[in-house]
Amino acid sequence: MISGLELRRILTEWRTRLQRVHAILAPPEWGERDWKQFGRALVGLLQRHGTTWTDESRTYWDLRWNLRDGGQLICQAESVPGQKLSLVVAQMGGFVQEVESYTWFWVEFDPEGEFIRDPYWVEGTWKEALTTLLLPYQYQSGYYLSGTAPTPPSLMLGHAASTSSTSSGQAGSSPSESQAEAQKTEEPIDVDEFTEEANVAPCP
Repeated sequence: MISGLELRRILTEWRTRLQRVHAILAPPEWGERDWKQFGRALVGLLQRHGTTWTDESRTYWDLRWNLRDGGQLICQAESVPGQKLSLVVAQMGGFVQEVESYTWFWVEFDPEGEFIRDPYWVEGTWKEALTTLLLPYQYQSGYYLSGTAPTPPSLMLGHAASTSSTSSGQAGSSPSESQAEAQKTEEPIDVDEFTEEANVAPCP
């Protein structure tokens, strides 16, 4: 006979899977600000890890990945100094057979990193795959985790009290000091801070 705990585990597992299916069928919509941050972060990824070359006064970056179903996902950027930077995410191969490539995402930035024209995009799992590459460890939780959680202050205070009681000749940390340290760990990491670090100037 199955235990109550095991039954709850199975039900929770299937509920999580159904939530995942719903998220795939109806993904959250991004606004212009979201696409701008995403595009800037992609530029930073390209400039750090992509292959780069120069043709006359223009600089190019290229970064690509093999797809499990065949083909490649390609991310490229072209910089015209002092004018604009064009960024495109496209696919070659896979379901793309009759045409040379399929464009998933295309934007143009001015030297200040603002859109020159409206961005073009097609929703797809490509966006989720690249977002996972761009986000730091704390936000690669996907559908299973909802975010980081702070360490209980009581746990940290208890550890500090135990340490101070076994130390000789040293003053232990006061509860107020330990609580202040615990509060520092509770501050959430701002995703915007990460994207700002990754947002290197689009045009050199």
